[in-house]
Amino acid sequence: MNQQQLRPLYLLGVAASAYALWYFATAGSNLYAIAFGLVTVVLVVRLRKLTADS
Repeated sequence: MNQQQLRPLYLLGVAASAYALWYFATAGSNLYAIAFGLVTVVLVVRLRKLTADS
C-alpha cells in the first residue's frame, strides 16, 4: 500500500481507538482504556512517521 492509501486507514484507526479509549475510561474499565490508549499512541506515532517522510 502506498502513502495515499495508508493515511486514511491510520486516521480511521486513531479515531476508532480514541473513541474506544473514551468509552472504556468513562465506563470504568481501566485495563481496556489503557490498552486502547497505547494503541492510539502507536497509531499516532506511525501516522507522524508516515507524514514526515513526505
